[in-house]
Amino acid sequence: MRPETIEFTHHMPVKAFAGSIEQYPYHWHDALEIIQVLKGSVHISLGNDNLLLSENGIAVINMGELHRISKSQEDNEILFMQIDDRFCRSILSENNYFFIFCCSAYHETEVPEKYQALKGHIARLIWALHDKSSQDNPGEITDILTEMLDYITYYFDFLRWGYGTRAFNEKRVKRLKQIAEYTKSDNEVQLGLKELSAEVGVSLQHLSNDIKDQFGLTFQELLYYSRCEDAAKLLLSTGKRIVDIALECGFSDPKYLIKHFKKNFHCTPSEFRKRYRADTNSLLSQVHYREIPLSQAMKYLEFT
Repeated sequence: MRPETIEFTHHMPVKAFAGSIEQYPYHWHDALEIIQVLKGSVHISLGNDNLLLSENGIAVINMGELHRISKSQEDNEILFMQIDDRFCRSILSENNYFFIFCCSAYHETEVPEKYQALKGHIARLIWALHDKSSQDNPGEITDILTEMLDYITYYFDFLRWGYGTRAFNEKRVKRLKQIAEYTKSDNEVQLGLKELSAEVGVSLQHLSNDIKDQFGLTFQELLYYSRCEDAAKLLLSTGKRIVDIALECGFSDPKYLIKHFKKNFHCTPSEFRKRYRADTNSLLSQVHYREIPLSQAMKYLEFT
């Protein structure tokens, strides 16, 4: 279950289902996942963020992103859509790095039109998946899926939009993705930013401030968060010592892992492991989920 394996058929790189959920513990998977709350609300943890996803809200779970879901005080009905990571990467540009920042609890009120358009894409795809004639023509489904992914990977690309509504120019986005994909150390990040500042004709300080304004974090802090999430997965899925996890995740000393882990996950690595790690049988016993017919879920979907 950690990581969770999702199987896809050769001709259908997407699956959809609906259900009512009580609890689903921390897990991750290679598939890109879209969650839409059809009725009620749920608590969702994305990495270190604990959020309330309200009725008609959407969250996109990145490939490999740590997440968990639990019931709020009201009953819920939720639509789940999972997309094969191989299909996702096949339609990306030459740069394979991307991180989707899409959750209604973050900024739907600021950019409602972006979320409304995404809900329209989801509704069309679900209808096609449910329609027998479309199932017999997988090319029609992949066309709709490709259109939706093109939309998501542009309008919810974190390295293009950050936490806000103003996009970087394309040259800078491309360079930031290159830095994110290929840098493994603080020195490499610093070197990449120096090269980018020279390319765009601004000082390193100006570029650093610009990135901090856009993302709310420095590029180094974004890197540390990514390392901490990798460490969290190892804490949950292995019995490795924390000193070994620190080195494997790019920290030169365990104290730096502990420092940044506490900043990002609000507890030490040891506390996180004690709180959330469990064997497979225990994890499965924590899953409380009741499936509902997809046809029942479709009545909530909005076409645009």
